[in-house]
Amino acid sequence: MRKIKIFQSLRTQLPFFFAVIALLTTTLIGVVLLFIIWSNYSDVEKKYLDSNVRGTANSLSRIAENAEISPEDNLLEYQDVFQNQARVTAFLAQCRVRILDAQGNLVADSGPPSRSWKITVPRPRAEGEPPPQPDSESGDQSAFSIEPSENQPPQNDNPPAYSFQANPNMFGYLLMQDTSDEYHSRSSAVVAAPFHDPQENILGYVELSESPQYGRQIIDNVIQGWGIASLIGVAVSTLFGFLASRGLIKPLVNLEQVAGEMKEGNYAIRSPIFKPQEMASLSETFNQMAQRIEQNIETLRRFVSDAAHEIRTPLTALRADLNLALSEKRMKDTQPLIHRSLEQVEKLDRLSRDLLDLSRLESRNEKIDKKKLNLNELLLEISEIHASAAEQAEIEFNLHLPDSVIFIEGQAAQLQQAVSNLLSNAVKFTPTGGKVSLNLKSEPKTALILVEDNGIGIPVEEWGEVFNRFHRGRNTQKYPGSGLGLAIARAIVEKHNGTIGILPEKKRTIFFIRLPLSEIRGKKS
Repeated sequence: MRKIKIFQSLRTQLPFFFAVIALLTTTLIGVVLLFIIWSNYSDVEKKYLDSNVRGTANSLSRIAENAEISPEDNLLEYQDVFQNQARVTAFLAQCRVRILDAQGNLVADSGPPSRSWKITVPRPRAEGEPPPQPDSESGDQSAFSIEPSENQPPQNDNPPAYSFQANPNMFGYLLMQDTSDEYHSRSSAVVAAPFHDPQENILGYVELSESPQYGRQIIDNVIQGWGIASLIGVAVSTLFGFLASRGLIKPLVNLEQVAGEMKEGNYAIRSPIFKPQEMASLSETFNQMAQRIEQNIETLRRFVSDAAHEIRTPLTALRADLNLALSEKRMKDTQPLIHRSLEQVEKLDRLSRDLLDLSRLESRNEKIDKKKLNLNELLLEISEIHASAAEQAEIEFNLHLPDSVIFIEGQAAQLQQAVSNLLSNAVKFTPTGGKVSLNLKSEPKTALILVEDNGIGIPVEEWGEVFNRFHRGRNTQKYPGSGLGLAIARAIVEKHNGTIGILPEKKRTIFFIRLPLSEIRGKKS
């Protein structure tokens, strides 16, 4: 079980895969190389034998022509001539030569290829010196001859001819005694060719076999070198894989340590930026995620703290009023306390609904079913409600819509809530005799909604905080509210890919909402 866990580690997998890739690569290269070399040497060997057998057949044809040999003659009568030719050819071609008559009977055979040849060259005679007499046992050693010697040096201390050794190898012959077996591998290929008389009658056949198989020796050497190179390549690849795994795993280990610190509650920790570019991008993304988590947790803490504070205030008042109501004995004395308790209950109800709305809007899983909306009609419906509230508060309410119809993609109920929150604040914070305006304008790619009032205003230093949860301006403490209206409006607008903010005006308070256009049609009918 432990071995499986170790193999599942990236630290061991990378060197293993590097070694496997190196082994597969060297194997493929070796197979292709051996195939090419073997094919090349096979072709060379075939051409070598074909060329030599044709040349030998031509030589035998000339011998037959000079000796006037006819198809009716018995080739065994010329066995010495053919045997000598077979021996010379075997020496030159380094293979076995057999000469057969037309019926396939053996006439001459050089025998298995010799590892060493004795070459005898006649010694020059001095003036007046009689020619040497041939030895009864060894024959005439004063003539030129080529005989297999199998590396046996001459035994005669005073020979009538000069002798020396010729040992074949892949480059030709070594003119020295050599007992090496390095190049004595023989081929199994056999080739034959006929030889003729001048009338093109077949007199017999010459057969070449057991030629040197130098290709096999070279292939063996290549295989040995390829094996050594493969082992070195696999070892080097494994080493590089190990080094690469260390460089790759180090950032991952550090990221794991940072993530472990975050799991333990240290949300301020950040990962160092690593190389290469991919790891640097991963580190930056991780740090951005950590920063977002830290911000979200801090926001959640503030949210819980603010929500607890906002809920505690009406609950304290509600508890006090109910305790007083219990202590009163007359009904007329308890009714005001009960009315105030109901007001606190309504405040808690609004606060809970606002918190639920804000939580739902800020959820990433909450999807909006968008439809094409006529923004002119939508703002007209909203203005009717708030115009009535403004009239009761003796506030002038104005609506300005463009002549062209503006269409957007969105959810009508949510957009009504966002604009209504702005209008409710405008009417609430505008004193009697003031003005509230709702304007709609068309821009090249967006629709611009403006909510303007000349009420108590917002201090400049608080402009960046008005959309935070539970934020209440220092000049709004005597006005009822939960401080969630603008936060809800911002969440709705952002869900519709729009923007919301405050225009820099000192004497007026102007909130704006920009929403992407769907299309703009012609003038209203």
